[in-house]
Amino acid sequence: MPYICSSPSSLSLSFSVKPPTMSDDVFMEILARLPLKSLFRFKCVSRAWRRLISDDYFLRRLPLLTSAVFYHCNADAKEARFACTAGGGDLQECGLEFFPFHRDSDIVDCCSGLLLSYSRLRATFYVVSPITKRWVALPQTLKSTHLAVLAFDPCHSSEYRVISFTGWIAQGSELEVFSSATGDWAQHSLHWGVDSDTMTATLRYFAGILYVVAFPNYIVAIDLDGMRCRRIELPEPIKPEGSIDKSGGFLHYTCSDGGRLKVWMLEDADGGEWVLKHSIEVATILRQVPVKTRQQLQLLALHPEREVVYLRAPGRLVSYDLEKKEAEVVCEFRKEKEGVYLVQIWLFPFSGHMSHCLAH
Repeated sequence: MPYICSSPSSLSLSFSVKPPTMSDDVFMEILARLPLKSLFRFKCVSRAWRRLISDDYFLRRLPLLTSAVFYHCNADAKEARFACTAGGGDLQECGLEFFPFHRDSDIVDCCSGLLLSYSRLRATFYVVSPITKRWVALPQTLKSTHLAVLAFDPCHSSEYRVISFTGWIAQGSELEVFSSATGDWAQHSLHWGVDSDTMTATLRYFAGILYVVAFPNYIVAIDLDGMRCRRIELPEPIKPEGSIDKSGGFLHYTCSDGGRLKVWMLEDADGGEWVLKHSIEVATILRQVPVKTRQQLQLLALHPEREVVYLRAPGRLVSYDLEKKEAEVVCEFRKEKEGVYLVQIWLFPFSGHMSHCLAH
């Protein structure tokens, strides 16, 4: 979904003291380079500063947040952990001690900074935000869960959903969906349009729609508002490294065949054609990223607005500008070198919806 941005002219500051001589753009550029903790402390300086720092036009200029679920590889620590970085620097572990059930529940999914945890002892799902240190217990499901998915898009809304798949049929599923907007589970039945055993674990959620990659060359778009499914044909057979993203408001499919990195864009979500936007030789990226083999590069995500792809290399997260052909280290995974196994990695822009999603 495209960002809703204010006009720069609407961000002029009304200081009670003499205003700075620099332009608003220069002022925002300076603020955008600060650590997030320091930045949001400055919201208390004045109403003008609070209005500026809270504006979508400014928030979209901040570095993407990175979060990850990981395990320690030693035998004494089998509990899943969570780490986050505020755009740059090291990926740092966030303690879950504020969540009282973290020791007797398991992390079953992660989405845009939120965790979905399940306690077998209490037969209860919990949605947890390690960033804001809030959590909420969900009502119990009516049926047992075969697979649970957390859906949250902080660019779109503070509403989050939990999808509990309760049974499989030949080309569909029985499911229950929890919405934070209603506070209840609702039962539904879906027809994929493809065989259920062709559905993969590659999925993404954007603006009310859950996209799932299916063999041999499809994306199943599940509209969680209307509970309808639509099959989108991909431009080529899916690759194990393929991923779905939204950038500039358009659906993208990114894949690599080992030799080339391809970025496809769907011109019209309602039946348009796929356009090959970029086709880059992986060797070009390898010359700037210190890895031994191309197999050590893993596709992660596209930037939501810019022509930038994010890749995971051993011990670090790397961004590659598809237009400038330049690579840059975004953050280091120091713990990965200390015997840590990363399960999931998410990149997402900061949004005020993150602060509000578990506020009540």
